[in-house]
Amino acid sequence: MKKCYLIIAWAFAGMTLQSCTEFLDAKPKQNLVIPSTLDDYQGLLDAEQRGMNSFPVNGMISSDDLFFGNGLLQRLPFTMTALYFWEKELYIADEEDVNWIIPYGKVFYANVVLDGLADYEPANGAERQRMEELAASARFFRAMGHYEVLMHFAEPYDPDRMDQLGIPIRLTSDINQKVKRSTMLESFSQLIADLEAGTQVLEEKSDIPTRPSKWAAHAMLSRVYLNMHRYDLAYEHSKKALEIGNELMDYKTIETDLPYSFEVFNPEVIHHQQQYTTTVTLSADNFVNPELVSLYDSADLRLKFFFEPSGTEDRLNFRGNYTGDFYFFGGIATDEVVLNLAESAFRLGEEDEALEAVNYLLEHRMEAGFEGLSGLSGNNLLLRIVEERRKELVFRTVRWLDLKRYNFYPELQVTLSRNYNDQESILPPGDTRYTFLIPPAEMNLNPLVQNVR
Repeated sequence: MKKCYLIIAWAFAGMTLQSCTEFLDAKPKQNLVIPSTLDDYQGLLDAEQRGMNSFPVNGMISSDDLFFGNGLLQRLPFTMTALYFWEKELYIADEEDVNWIIPYGKVFYANVVLDGLADYEPANGAERQRMEELAASARFFRAMGHYEVLMHFAEPYDPDRMDQLGIPIRLTSDINQKVKRSTMLESFSQLIADLEAGTQVLEEKSDIPTRPSKWAAHAMLSRVYLNMHRYDLAYEHSKKALEIGNELMDYKTIETDLPYSFEVFNPEVIHHQQQYTTTVTLSADNFVNPELVSLYDSADLRLKFFFEPSGTEDRLNFRGNYTGDFYFFGGIATDEVVLNLAESAFRLGEEDEALEAVNYLLEHRMEAGFEGLSGLSGNNLLLRIVEERRKELVFRTVRWLDLKRYNFYPELQVTLSRNYNDQESILPPGDTRYTFLIPPAEMNLNPLVQNVR
């Protein structure tokens, strides 16, 4: 039976990710090789163009980073329109959702590697060490897949509630196994354990940023704990990640006439991921929210490197992708960890360190002559950290997750609104529509408790 799962996995690696039904119906070719060597397992984990380094786009579409023009709105499929306007119903009958499928595909790949390694007999010490590194890498990717589903298809984490539902946690490559939703705490505990494994075994930095590293594991743990409101642990892992690497690009020294401002795998990229390509990604009618643009100071170089005039008057498109091309970045980078450190330090009462972190970022983003922020403390400092998160991490999927977290703090809550054809859609703080519905196709195959929306 395990050999069957491995054949399926190898077939999966050789074709573009399609729907679950199409994938499971596809018969693997007889000449496909069953993955059995350490190089085979590395190849599965390196399937960057087949989803291992992809990130969901549903949170981006629902966030206030972007603003859709009428031309794009008229071309959007039902689900994307529903996401954009925060409709209660997101799907047509029996519909699948790539935002669910690809993260669990990532989990499947990782489990295939872990199941295969469990039966592998190393020939020597070097192979044993490589097995440990591959297992830690697989657990990192499994954590990423579970995290992506948890953050979009479960409620915002509430540290005062023990009854919250999490997601199905899959720890085997057996595709026939039915898995119920774990609790929120169980879900977080598993993905944290998988990430922590990487902090013990992996190299500090990977020569290939699509592969995991200690740097990436600590950086991801800082993000996870921030979303859990565990600011002590977010602070700890932010510090550890920045001790491995804290380089920021100095925007004053960048000169480029290219359509996209930054190179792929630039020095800030800790772990490379890109958001799925959609109608939204490729459309010139996907504008930057004007309200967001108004937050930047005229001396802020991010105005130059993040945005460019569109073909529509008074509208800007985003061009500051850390992917180096038209794909929106979905990974984690040094600038985000610096801001994680700033907020977690503030929450722990270390205001001087929090302000120092913000100034460290701004020194690399502002025109020459920037003297640094001073005199900020208390709520004014927190609001500035939150503002810098919004301005720095734009179009990276982070904003939606931040908004979900801010709903627990009255001073940070935001009411979102969209207008179209004289109709207004409103998303108030704490609304159940911050949680996406589990796709109907998944509910048909593996009955689960559906979310309230």
